[in-house]
Amino acid sequence: MGIVAFAAEALTQVPLTTDYPVVSSAVDNLAPGQLEDGTAIGTALATAANRLRTAPGRSKVIILLTDGENNRGAIDPRTAGKAAAAFGIKIYTVGVGTEGMAPVPVGRGLFGLRYENRPVRIDEPLLTDIANVSGGRYFRARDAAALQRIYQQIDQLEREPVQTKSYVRFTELFRWPLALALFALTMELILAAWRGPLP
Repeated sequence: MGIVAFAAEALTQVPLTTDYPVVSSAVDNLAPGQLEDGTAIGTALATAANRLRTAPGRSKVIILLTDGENNRGAIDPRTAGKAAAAFGIKIYTVGVGTEGMAPVPVGRGLFGLRYENRPVRIDEPLLTDIANVSGGRYFRARDAAALQRIYQQIDQLEREPVQTKSYVRFTELFRWPLALALFALTMELILAAWRGPLP
């Protein structure tokens, strides 16, 4: 599992890992304004596919979560979807947000991010095409509960056991009890020699 955050550009937030607490923490720390404003879906897909293409395992999946339409980046999203499919990567696309107007970060002001109400536009035909070309599926989440149900559906569709290796580092602690026992034995011998032989 990994995270590629994107706006006008894409950034690998968490490389592939089985350390789920790290992934969860990174998701919690995602915030608007970390990257330049925009939606570069093609760049995000290409970045994620590049990370996944050499990953071990049969099931390679990208979940593309977006609340906008592609308006930035040099890579066409459909081309990126086809390239991912060529590497055997399945893409599930999720359009997130309500219809109508929503606050969108438009820049930084004196007191942090500035927001303006703008129409929510999700390019559902594009997201459907990307999902279809890779053997995935398009979902629409209008609220947090719907998003949770979508993740559960994807989880049921993409079950594959993950093999991990665990290493245990042992520290030998016998030295301290052994040293204490040798000290006690030495003291016993010294005391016995000092007292003399027993009658």
